[in-house]
Amino acid sequence: MKRALLLLGIVATCLALWRKPPAGPTVLTGRAMGCEWKLVTDEAVAAEEMRGEIAAVLEHWEQVLSTWRPDSDLSRHNRGEPATADLARVLRLAEKLHAESGGAFDHRLLGPLTAAGFGPGGSGIDLSSLGKGFAVDRVAERLRERGIRRHVFSLAGEVRAGDGEWPVGIESPTGGIAETLVLSNQSMATSGNYRQGRPVGEGRVAGHILDPASGLPVIRPPCGVTVIAADAATASGWATALFVKGPRASPPPGMRVIWHGGGG
Repeated sequence: MKRALLLLGIVATCLALWRKPPAGPTVLTGRAMGCEWKLVTDEAVAAEEMRGEIAAVLEHWEQVLSTWRPDSDLSRHNRGEPATADLARVLRLAEKLHAESGGAFDHRLLGPLTAAGFGPGGSGIDLSSLGKGFAVDRVAERLRERGIRRHVFSLAGEVRAGDGEWPVGIESPTGGIAETLVLSNQSMATSGNYRQGRPVGEGRVAGHILDPASGLPVIRPPCGVTVIAADAATASGWATALFVKGPRASPPPGMRVIWHGGGG
């Protein structure tokens, strides 16, 4: 749902970007969940071993959360099977975000998403606005278990930074970098309509983010909203909710919210 360019010059499907730290870091990349992931750390790592561990964590959660895999935990749940323990964990977080956002975050829109031309088919629950951020948090847990505390990790618009200071840029809806932030033990996620959407009149776009009240795409000028929070799943879920609510909505306590583009 989100795409961006990395400041290191490597193309990645995410809306967030970071600059290379000065101390000659290790950089690992790969693909999962339909996009590129990237790890930067200035600590010593066994590169190929860590690449494999990250890939395994992401593969596990893709198998839990994908609506594009007919045999995933979520796809089976949408066909009536009980939720697995891992899926239930994410569903509890989705219900919490749904309640806290006053319904602006709604994970039960797979049918309308498909009808709008953005889904894989079927109906039921879609966790794409939350799942990648949740997976990023699980990678961060694995890194800390391996003693790697100084790092920044990105997947599809969700970024999580560990110890240290990590400059991260936000892509402008019109191209280039709109703003650069420094993250330290924080997460960032951006939702927008300028990578997946269709024009619906002069200067306005119907994107892949739906308004739960109508089940139809939110229509705005090309824009994006970035949320900085403690964890990537929360940042991701609230980025979606705030895109629905619009730029006049009050940010949740303890989070920073930044809009770029038309928004209104």
